[in-house]
Amino acid sequence: MLIRVQNNLLFVLTLLAVFGGLILGVIVQQCVRPYSTDMVVVLLKFPGELLLRMLKCVILPLVVASVITGLGSINAKSCGKIGGVAVIYYVTTTVMACILGLVLVSTIRPGVGSQNTDYTSQMSKTENTNTLDTIMDLLRGAFPDNIVQATFSKQATELTNKTRKDGSTYIQRTLEFQGGMNMIGVIVFSIVCGVLMSLHPKESAPLLKVIQAINDLTMRLVELILWYSPVGIFFLIGGKFAGMEDFGQMIAKLGMFMATALGGVATHFFVVLPMIFFAFTRRNPIKYYYNMLPALATAFGTSSSSATMPATLQCVEEYNNIDRRISRFVIPVGATINMDGTALYEAVACLFIAQVHGISLNFGQVIVTGMTATLAAVGAAGIPSAGLVTMVMVLNAVNLPLDMISVLFTIDWFLDRFRTMTNVIGDALGCAVVQQLCTEELMEMNRERDLQEAEEGAAPLMQQKDIEMQAGSGSLIK
Repeated sequence: MLIRVQNNLLFVLTLLAVFGGLILGVIVQQCVRPYSTDMVVVLLKFPGELLLRMLKCVILPLVVASVITGLGSINAKSCGKIGGVAVIYYVTTTVMACILGLVLVSTIRPGVGSQNTDYTSQMSKTENTNTLDTIMDLLRGAFPDNIVQATFSKQATELTNKTRKDGSTYIQRTLEFQGGMNMIGVIVFSIVCGVLMSLHPKESAPLLKVIQAINDLTMRLVELILWYSPVGIFFLIGGKFAGMEDFGQMIAKLGMFMATALGGVATHFFVVLPMIFFAFTRRNPIKYYYNMLPALATAFGTSSSSATMPATLQCVEEYNNIDRRISRFVIPVGATINMDGTALYEAVACLFIAQVHGISLNFGQVIVTGMTATLAAVGAAGIPSAGLVTMVMVLNAVNLPLDMISVLFTIDWFLDRFRTMTNVIGDALGCAVVQQLCTEELMEMNRERDLQEAEEGAAPLMQQKDIEMQAGSGSLIK
């Protein structure tokens, strides 16, 4: 009860900070800034800048501990095919959601027309590569040669025009280290460690307890940062809107972004997931969705997959007739690694920010954005306010500015509710798909259980016969 009150209080404070920051930004822009210097905007943004720095500080321990704990806690040997099918389903739907988001934002282009020329020129000086080199850099980053170095730097291909002695020119490729975390490499390393721990539970149990403790402590630290977030968000939004030259145009872009994100979430919710569900189960998705309405209402109200879990379990077990052995495994795993709505939102948001700043991302950089959004969604599914944390992660991966986060946060609280509904229905549909694909395994479990019960029931009868035989032999001796 206390936790629910605290969550509601934090949501109310965040909402007040959003609207308060908007009002402050408009007042400063109209009344103060025309007669002052840009130092006013800098001072307004400073408390929000501290919030972003704190979030960036906890990303490394948070993602590493969360991924390893989530995957390492799954007993892969005992789960067998059920666990494998569930993980494949969740990763596949998350990738599909991310691709859908990239296609929509690249087609609609909600951020075109509002550009930051200073940042664009800065990016054009530092970004000198092509699609193939970007993809190769992505693969190099996924397998870092030094995991410690990957926590604070990443390699990228630099293209330089060179002239030979005969006057002809050629392009020289060199690998240069750039500042910033190699997020893909860190997440891939953490996923591999988590999977290996799940395959060897006895040997990895002590290490897993240590990482679990780190994860719990980091979560506590994130909670403290989130209590400061209303203050940071208030000044971030106020400073950002105070520094805008065309307030109306940015509002129009935000409206287009909101429509694009909601359109992607709705398409995934009403088209993609039902098609997958029907293709594997041949069941009526409309009836299944109808039976999930209590859980979906809870998801919309709480904006938390974890808080919705009891309602989700009740709906899938009692109303949709899902085996408890499936639901009790698939739903908690989904709360750990499934975030379709967040992956779609992060992909849309990152390309929107690039469009607003007039930054043209090549195909390879778009792939990097999609992969980072997918892996970040897998790695941060259990993180409170995961959308804010993963946004920082994905923007850092493609060297995009963080200043637009404050603008997107004015509508993030609303979009987050629809993302949570998408995550919850994805978990519920996953139960039905896994149950359909693992029917033989469930029947085998039933046979083993019946055999065990028969053996346990026969044991007392055998003991009784032994006692009677011993008593009979005793009487014969007498």
